[in-house]
Amino acid sequence: MKFYIANAELDSEIAEIRRTIRLSMNGIVSDQMTNSGIIYKKNYGVSIPRIKEIAKKYSPNHDLAQRLWLLQIRETMIMATLLEPIDKFSPELAQEWVESFNQIEIIEQSCMNLFCKLTFATKLVTDWIQSNKIWIQTTGYILATRLVKKLNNEETIKIINKAIKSSTIDEFHLYKSLALCLSKFCRKDKEIATYILKEIEAFSESASIGQRYIANEVKQEMLFLGVL
Repeated sequence: MKFYIANAELDSEIAEIRRTIRLSMNGIVSDQMTNSGIIYKKNYGVSIPRIKEIAKKYSPNHDLAQRLWLLQIRETMIMATLLEPIDKFSPELAQEWVESFNQIEIIEQSCMNLFCKLTFATKLVTDWIQSNKIWIQTTGYILATRLVKKLNNEETIKIINKAIKSSTIDEFHLYKSLALCLSKFCRKDKEIATYILKEIEAFSESASIGQRYIANEVKQEMLFLGVL
């Protein structure tokens, strides 16, 4: 467990943030999330737009963000992804965070607000999709969808090939992230889209629910793009 030296100014800001979050609490939403299996140590059910509104009152600050993350409250964790300066966030911290992930919401928020902006984001993708932990793999593919334009063709093909290998794992959040990743990659260029279509050709008739889901999502994307 991490400990930080007492800082009166930061302590005051955190107390103020927690008060504001409590005043913005939506108990009905919190209960609905819990009943849906979205379980945090503490969840006030505050909407994402409201969390962003609260975060805008504070300047990016590494120590503040890290303290907010350590509270393990849904709202403060999301705020941490918004307030963490990208030049202060290390690969080691990224690994520490991803090891703790067990909710798709915090994965999506971390990838959108912070991870995709890091100079080493591509390295995170290539490392995380090789993990044997489902949540870390899922994070890798979600992050990849945010880096489509930054990835070169060699990196893209490697990710696609690993996604195809992982597609037999019938874990809901993983195969949804695979489908999203492959669908987004179809937008890169026609050659990549054609390659993906060839690789998933047999998925529609697969016994795997995940592969059938991937095939449907990718083909719908290709129809939208006019590739099929």
